[in-house]
Amino acid sequence: MTHIAIATCRKMPDLTPSDAVLAEALARRGARVTAAPWNADFEPFAQSDLTVIRSTWDYFDVAGDFAAWTRRLEEATATLNPPALLRWNMTKAYLFELAGKGAPVPPSRKISPDAASIAAAMDALGLEEAIVKPLSGGTASGLSRVRRDDAAALTQAASILNGESMVQPFLPEIASHGETSLVFFGGAFSHAILKTPKAGDIRVQEDHGGRAAPVEAPGWAIDEAARILSLCPGETAYARVDAVLFDDHMALMEVELVEPELFFVYRPETADRLADILLSRFNRS
Repeated sequence: MTHIAIATCRKMPDLTPSDAVLAEALARRGARVTAAPWNADFEPFAQSDLTVIRSTWDYFDVAGDFAAWTRRLEEATATLNPPALLRWNMTKAYLFELAGKGAPVPPSRKISPDAASIAAAMDALGLEEAIVKPLSGGTASGLSRVRRDDAAALTQAASILNGESMVQPFLPEIASHGETSLVFFGGAFSHAILKTPKAGDIRVQEDHGGRAAPVEAPGWAIDEAARILSLCPGETAYARVDAVLFDDHMALMEVELVEPELFFVYRPETADRLADILLSRFNRS
């Protein structure tokens, strides 16, 4: 019997509702599934045949510890997604690499966490309004929407950054049309979810009042998301491409390869696809 450890975190040690659907799909295939926090006892992972990274949602607070843990996994157990790919995806710095390869990333500048650096980046990009966010973070932590002529807002935005960060244009379509998550398993498109913010907000995460619902993604968007994934330095078992979709093109927000929500609660049948891929990847290794 294949023993699969699903990595969670101490803040939320149990399986999420979505990952519980995945665990059931794996159990139906004869696997023994356990959930264990990545930042607690290592033994559950050392004793597993395969570790699947799922709700390690506090890793960006202690990124060095998490990176070290992934290296420990390399010596102890098969891991998906692969640890080297996890480390590449841990900070949004990968977006600059993807942009250099032709991915449709909005014009962006790296900044240090101070108001002068934000202002200089906005000037370089010719922006009157911008989004400021840390390179390392999750659930929109540290994100601000600022205007160039609002010095107090620039100072406030800088005060909640945790280190090296980035500036991008504000896209009003995020508020009006939302953000689309295109989910891939084994490099093949599985399903799409539309995330929309609550009125008056731009944060689409459910933690901030956003809503999520299944959506039919246009074929061109699926093809473009697949092309973006092909630019990443490794083979993915699971991936989520987050983008703002326009009529015939997209603006890439993030490629989530570490611990993305995969929305199995909305499309439970898709958990079977990932379960098959996880077991086939393990058996192939």
